[in-house]
Amino acid sequence: MEQDPTWVFNILWTLEAHFSLHGDVNNHNCRIWATSNPREYTQKSLHSPKVTAWCGFTCSFIIGPFFSETQCPVNGWITETVNAQRYLMLLRETVVPCLIQRGQISNATFIQDGATSHAANPVKAFLIQTFREDRIVSRRCRYPWPPRSPHLTPTDFWLWGYLTSRAYLSGPSSLSELKDAIRREVTSIHPDMLHSAVAEFVIRLGCLLPCGGGHVEYILV
Repeated sequence: MEQDPTWVFNILWTLEAHFSLHGDVNNHNCRIWATSNPREYTQKSLHSPKVTAWCGFTCSFIIGPFFSETQCPVNGWITETVNAQRYLMLLRETVVPCLIQRGQISNATFIQDGATSHAANPVKAFLIQTFREDRIVSRRCRYPWPPRSPHLTPTDFWLWGYLTSRAYLSGPSSLSELKDAIRREVTSIHPDMLHSAVAEFVIRLGCLLPCGGGHVEYILV
């Protein structure tokens, strides 16, 4: 950033998250601030139907959501686990064409977390071929992403929490309605919100410098 102040605004932040039909939150991805008692217990079903959504965004545009699923002749669309093969297909057939269409493929820096499917050899090879190694931040690459930094990544500290707070307002009663709600909320995100999330990332970096990248207090901006 000292060499190129615009670098951070060309980062494509990417991540998957689970959205349960009953509104359960994957608290590994989300950090929630609330006025109610966090120790209150609510009984819910153990295995609620869910969808897995992928999104990527920069300071000016957002790509997605794309859902990891397959169509079954009997039961319709079924959520699938994100493995290396499916993730590579998503990148090759959907994500990269979207970046090419926007004219962003040559200057975007691709950031992803260290999930096993993200660090597979075929995925790594494709990313290096597409973005070059100096524009990839990922596990097993030249610039690894810190494995436990949810308060630093805009997808974690902003995007998933925002979508969770909005997508369930309409009370979806099926996975199809839930996916429509997620698509609707992603489409309605204004570029100013994206720019603000990236700008807050810069603020968080400033808080990390004095402590040498160690633990910091919770940051609310």
